[in-house]
Parts: sequence; C-alpha cells; structure tokens
Amino acid sequence: MKFKRIDWICLIAITAVYAALALYNLGSTKSPETLWEPAASGESFYVDLGQSKPLERVNIFGGVGTGKFKLEFSDNPEVWSSPMDVSEDVGNVFIWKSQPLNVTARYVKFTVTSPGFTLNEMAFYEQGGGRKPLPIAGVTPDANAVPKRGAAANLFDEQSLIPEYSNFMNSTYFDEIYHARTAYEYTHGIVPYENTHPPLGKLLIAIGMELFGVNPFGWRIIGTLFGVAMLPLIYVMALRLFKKSKYAALAAGLFALDFMHFTQTRISTIDVYGVFFIMLMFYFMQRYYTMNFYKQPLRKTLIPLFWSGLFFGIGVASKWIVLYGGAGLAIMLAISLFERYREYQASGRLLAEGKIKDKELLGTCREAVDSFWKKTIITLASCIGFFVIIPVIIYSLSFVPGLSASAEGFTIKGLIDSQKNMYNYHSQLVATHPFASSWWQWPFMKRPVWFFSGGEGLPEGQVSSIVTMGNPLIWWTGIFAMLATLWITLKRKDKNLYMIWIAFFSQYVPWMLVPRETFIYHYFAMVPFMILGIVYIMKLLDSKFPEARYVQYVYVAVALLLFIAFYPVLSGMQVSGDYVKDMLRWFPTWVF
Repeated sequence: MKFKRIDWICLIAITAVYAALALYNLGSTKSPETLWEPAASGESFYVDLGQSKPLERVNIFGGVGTGKFKLEFSDNPEVWSSPMDVSEDVGNVFIWKSQPLNVTARYVKFTVTSPGFTLNEMAFYEQGGGRKPLPIAGVTPDANAVPKRGAAANLFDEQSLIPEYSNFMNSTYFDEIYHARTAYEYTHGIVPYENTHPPLGKLLIAIGMELFGVNPFGWRIIGTLFGVAMLPLIYVMALRLFKKSKYAALAAGLFALDFMHFTQTRISTIDVYGVFFIMLMFYFMQRYYTMNFYKQPLRKTLIPLFWSGLFFGIGVASKWIVLYGGAGLAIMLAISLFERYREYQASGRLLAEGKIKDKELLGTCREAVDSFWKKTIITLASCIGFFVIIPVIIYSLSFVPGLSASAEGFTIKGLIDSQKNMYNYHSQLVATHPFASSWWQWPFMKRPVWFFSGGEGLPEGQVSSIVTMGNPLIWWTGIFAMLATLWITLKRKDKNLYMIWIAFFSQYVPWMLVPRETFIYHYFAMVPFMILGIVYIMKLLDSKFPEARYVQYVYVAVALLLFIAFYPVLSGMQVSGDYVKDMLRWFPTWVF
C-alpha cells in the first residue's frame, strides 16, 4: 500500500474539517479547582454577605465524594435559624447545581453532617438580583477544625468562573459524572469510585485533565482527539482493503458524518478508547492475514501480530468489549494458518507425484513441506506472548494507580477481586433504564440515548440537547450492506475482505447472549466495520455499473444533509424546540 498525493490531500482535508467541528464548543477550559474537603462531622464556617439580603438560591459546584451538610441563616453570627439540609450525591460531581432559598440573612452558616464530599465553589444570589452572585465580605472558619484538603475560603475565591447557567459547557453530563470523576481520583491518590470497567480509558481521560485542567475541555479532549484519529485510521484500513483513494476517502467521510462517532467521542466516557483499539487490532491482524510465511520471512509476519496483540491488550485494559473482538482475531489467525496448512498438504502431494519441473515451484513446495510445522509452532507460541502475556501485563499495570490508593495497596488479591467485582456487576445488573434497548434494535435506532437536556436559562421555546444515535442513512443501509458483504465475500472467496464481517460480528454476536440491560451505544464498536461494508458494496456496484458513482454522490450528499440537520441535537446547540419536535423526532421512541 503506497500513499499518493491525493491520499494525503483527502485524509488531511477530511480530518481537519472534522477536527475543527469536533473541537468547537467542546467545553469550557476553566472551572473552579481550589476546594474544601472537610474531615469530620461538625466542621463549620460561616459567610458574611456584608448586609442582610433576601436570598433566592445558592449555586454549588461539587467535587468528588458524597456527603451531607446543613445551611443555617441569621443576621447575628451567634444565633442561627432556618436550617436546610443539603446532600452532595454521586450526580453532583463537577456540575453546577442550584439550591432554592427563601430566607433573609446577612450570615450563612455551613455545618458538615456527613463528611466524604468535596466542594469547589459556592455562590449566593439575592431575590430579584438576576444572575450576578452576591459579594462575599468574609469567611470565618471553625478555629478548631482541620479540613482534610483545602480551606473554606476556597469556596469563594473563583467567583469570576461562576457561569450564569449550568449546562454541558461548564458541567459534567451523562456518565461523565463517573468517568471524569474517577480520572480525577486516579491522579489524586483517591480510591476510585467507578470500578465497573478497567482503568486505562479513565487514565487517558486523566491525561487531558492534567494537561488542560479539571474542566470540561480537559476531561473531554483526549477522547475527542482519539475520535479525530479514527478518521485517518479508517482511511488507511479502507485503502488497504479496496486499493483506491476514492473508497478510502468515502469510508473516512462517512465515518466523519456518523452521528454516534461525533457524540461518543465528544463526551468523557471510555467507549471511544475501546473502539479505537478494536480498529487498530483488526487493522494489524488483517495485515498479517494477507502475508504468507512461505513467501516472506517469518519474523516479518510476526510484526503485525505483535501490534495486533499489543492493541488488543491496551483495548481490553480500556473496556471489556474489546475481549469480544479477540474471538474475531483468533478466527482470522486460524483461517490464515489453515490456508498455510492446505498449501503444505498440496505441496506434499505435488512432491510425492514427482512431476514438478519448475525449479522455483519445486523450491516453494519443499519450503512448505519442510517448514510448516516449525513456523506454525513459532507463530502460535509468539501469539501466546502477543495476545496473552503482553495484554495481561498491560491490563494488570493499568490497575496500579487505583489499587495503590486503597489501604492494601496494589496486590494480586486486589487485582483478582477487582475482576470479580466487575464481572459480578455486569452479570447481575438488573436495573431498568428508560433509554435501554436490545441488540436487535440498535441497527434500526429504535431507542437513542438522550445524553443531555439543558433547560436552564434558555429563551422561551428554545432547547439544548445531546443525543447519541446513528446517521439514519448510514445505519439503516449499513446493516444490509454488512449482510451483503458477508454473503458476497464468502461466495466470491474474497478472503482478504473477511476481516470486515469477522470484526463486525465478533463484536456484535456476544451482545445477543448478554442478559444485562444494554444501550444503543454498545453498537459503536461495529460502526467502522459497517461503514467498510457499505464502501465494499459501493465498490462492487462501481465495477458493474459505471453510473453507480452518481448513487455514491447522492448517498454522501444525503448523509451530509442529515448530519447538518441533526447537528443541533448532537452538539447541544441552542435551537428551536419546534424544529426538534417537528423535524427531527421521526418516531415516538426518539426522545430528545
């Protein structure tokens, strides 16, 4: 495979345009970071607002942890009244929450009733005072209290960062409350809250937070960059499979226009990492699959196997769904070795007949007969290292930061217990969720998942939503293209393209057996291979019907128009509620 000038132009153009769109309004680059974490119940401080004010609400930006506290009010710091209990629960991490108040006071006392929580910033608002927080005249801490981290005054030192309204730009949304939180905990020596998935994806999120701060941009940027990197990756995959720049550009362009690729890579969850490494591990396995250790040095054939195993290990350490793809890798390896076995048998028959006159063919047959078992054993032994030992090491090391924060530290027992906990969680999950859907409903998008619904501060009739679903054109034609790809490649014995459906079904079939509640975003791992199936069918049509190229142009144009039409509900963009209701909600189950 050789990159031409046109390949560079197409790849850079598609990637650059998508990257600009994906990074636009990704999230605020600033959030309150100084904090106060009390150590015990009874710790308190009080705030002086300067003069008595009728209070309307208090806005709080919570940090990691959960607990409870009490607010009391007064015009005299010696006597307190109107107590109000406030809970800092799991859903309050790195998100602006508002508590309504209806009391007049100059002083507000804050008393811890259940420690374990962390707060980053607070703001009090006067009734009828609009969106501007009241100035703080002073903060008087409990002289006898020693906070676990920070100081009470930290809750009022970044008032310039207080947003007018809470939304996805300044707060966590959907499962970010788990993954961004846990990423923070990994880098601050705190026992991680989220332990139902392997750590590596959250460690990658933590890199962004270390580089850009504990803010929405920081916890989303690495996943978004991985989403951007998926485009050149699928370009290279398609170029290798279909040998023409046109089809590579088509694959990258359609992937860029897929809704789920856009939304799943802009939110700080871990699916993007699993899918990225699934693509890489199948790319390198496909490279191995097209090699032949009779014709090429054995050591050269082991190189793509090494990379496939390495990315398999990194992927599994990010999310367990990558394990499903391991079955697909094993199938491809088995098919490849079976082909070598058939060549070995055929060579033996030819040599036994003694009719070979061509010296080159004679040498090849002797090489196959003499080396098959040795090379096969070396290949399989190498695979134990590449697909078992290396992944186990990577996987185990990914647990070091989280387990090191526990009282026992990193131990083999802790590592094994973590696996048991994860398995028990996923195997015994019986919760119900309004946006859950079954595996057979995913290709048809019966139930998209509504990630974010913002209503605070929006003008009358305006909405802000983020939903994860597929591009209807790509998904509804994609499942049929995949079935056609399976049928046609088998019928034509086009073995170099088997990877498309092996990867797709190795990721899809296990979900048919999973009893737990599932969601449409579990289909994300299948999307890149579904797009390769679409491109394959288009290539076949091209070869039989030259005018089919016009169908491709129309197909891409419609996919682009759909992306533009749905962009507001993919990005959280403020838009008319009537537009969403009348133009985008095609079915009653499409709730967003």
